[in-house]
Amino acid sequence: MGRPVGPRGESKARLVDAALVLIAEHGVSGTSLQMIADSLGITKAAVYHQFPTKAEIVRAVVSPVIERMEAIADAAEAAPPETRFDVALEGLVDMVIDKRDSAAALRRDPVVTHLLEADEGYRATTARIDALFIGENPTQADRVALILAGGTLMVSGSDPTLATVDRETLRAVLLSSMRALLPRPHAPRLA
Repeated sequence: MGRPVGPRGESKARLVDAALVLIAEHGVSGTSLQMIADSLGITKAAVYHQFPTKAEIVRAVVSPVIERMEAIADAAEAAPPETRFDVALEGLVDMVIDKRDSAAALRRDPVVTHLLEADEGYRATTARIDALFIGENPTQADRVALILAGGTLMVSGSDPTLATVDRETLRAVLLSSMRALLPRPHAPRLA
């Protein structure tokens, strides 16, 4: 077996795609560099050539989700104040639906969770999105609602029984459910 065929960027993208599939199925700890190499028909050395460590592969796998979250926060913050909540909500729901085969599974993985919690950029982006949903000074009830809403999105993104639900139905139900769970920041709040 040789090195991946194609330009370095293309080879990296193929490797990240293969790693994503394996990590979503086996978890980070259950996915070896040899498994990634075998799935691509390359040597483990060729994997190391693209990514010197497994941690760098994991970062590359989660980077598109972090970048999309940043874009959602940017778009919502740039929107008129009265639409920011909806722009953020629709963006996150669309992301979960678009990435439902992998994003939620990755987020449940303890290695990925640790990596994300240690990533300052991810924490800052999450705080920005949280503020769009529950404001700058949320109550305890607001925080509970946010946790319920986040859990709802994660579960809906990873539940295999929803794989056959068409996109429009899933989107409509998620948006309706999330709006019911999350009080708008300018709405009256529970104590």
